[in-house]
Amino acid sequence: MGTATKAFKWIAGLLMAITFISAVLMIFVLSMDGAKTGSNDAQAMTTELSEQRFMNYDNNEVSGSQVISALRKFETQGKDQKIAIYVETGRNVGAGTWYYSQFGSDQVTASSVTSIEKAMKPTDNNYINPSGRFNGTIERDTNGVIRAVKFVQR
Repeated sequence: MGTATKAFKWIAGLLMAITFISAVLMIFVLSMDGAKTGSNDAQAMTTELSEQRFMNYDNNEVSGSQVISALRKFETQGKDQKIAIYVETGRNVGAGTWYYSQFGSDQVTASSVTSIEKAMKPTDNNYINPSGRFNGTIERDTNGVIRAVKFVQR
């Protein structure tokens, strides 16, 4: 009987250990799924936040002073060819100006206009009237990354 009791205790201990290990593995797998979901959500939020500064202009009417502010705000990114800004005024209809960089053929390239001096000069065709009204839109590349902000005067 002593041997049978020891065998029974050993088998019971083995079954408990297997049950415990199974429970731990199940919790681990469930937590991995939760962590993966959380990571995906965090990545989506990061993308949304990084795009939010451009989304203020998408399909919105903005003033000329907001356009000038955008030109100043995105100057560094424009010069680094990360974003292109296009402005079409009432004086240069159909022949707007790309500031810092230009967007076309799914890529951002350097533009010949590297400052906003012309946009500030009332006698220039590229003059942006601070009280003018502009329709803003954004453009994305084939990967869905925002590459350009366009402003067309109404």
